[in-house]
Amino acid sequence: MPDMNDPRLPNAQADPARENRLGPMGFVLTFGVVSMLADVVYEGARSITGPYLATLGATAVMVGFITGFGEAVALVMRLGTGPLADRTRKYWPLTIAGYALTVIAVPLLALVSSLWQASALIIMERFGKAVRTPARDTMLSHAGADMGRGKAFAIHEALDQSGALLGPLIVGLMITVSGYQLGFGVLAIPGAAALVAVLLLRWAAPDPARYDTQAVQAVREPVSVPGQIRARAPLPARFWWYSAFTGVSMFGFSTFGVISYHLELQKGDALGADPGHICRFHGRGRLGGPGLRGAL
Repeated sequence: MPDMNDPRLPNAQADPARENRLGPMGFVLTFGVVSMLADVVYEGARSITGPYLATLGATAVMVGFITGFGEAVALVMRLGTGPLADRTRKYWPLTIAGYALTVIAVPLLALVSSLWQASALIIMERFGKAVRTPARDTMLSHAGADMGRGKAFAIHEALDQSGALLGPLIVGLMITVSGYQLGFGVLAIPGAAALVAVLLLRWAAPDPARYDTQAVQAVREPVSVPGQIRARAPLPARFWWYSAFTGVSMFGFSTFGVISYHLELQKGDALGADPGHICRFHGRGRLGGPGLRGAL
């Protein structure tokens, strides 16, 4: 028999505190706003990561390693955080923790004084991405069960990418006005707004699985053998072929951090300065217009 205490079962004895106060569309739209605010934070920061690391003495190889390792953390660690979310069903705690890591790490970049500190914060921000994404996407899939998962993810992604557009523009403007400290520091505002918004969404929709009637029906169906957990079907071979293709194709890409780093060096070379003089010529807190070039 199914566990009647399972939080996905909307029975009459369910805790009223777990009732969703938002409909599926409201949930998707609000989560889109959360992701938009978070994208302003980390996409804004990533647009200037390369030039900023240059001011701290990083070489192109170091920038490539730091940004590449960060991307690897954001993607590979999902192999652990995804099953963790499924096993514990702590979707909201993992989502909130992931957003918190990002919105805390990025503004702190304004305060660092060494390359290793900046590297740790960059990787911390990417780890936050790995923590929240599987849990967040699971909840979005529940909300899209009836309206269509493609539609739900399309709406969410559209709002998400609007933040990816605004973030670099805001950071570029702030750097032009006052330098890197203001560029990173201003991101604390959308970061705080994203954290408040996701906490409010957690209050408004504590159990997104209730949106998915098919998931609830699956919980109600007894397993074939009492007391035995139903085994998960293995992923098909074409999934692994596609994953291998995606992994191999990424070898041909360079992180934007490396590209923007070289753009900054080219400007320094045009001024007759070697890489070591870039920081001294422009001042550590201000590198002319790398943020605007990154935004474009």
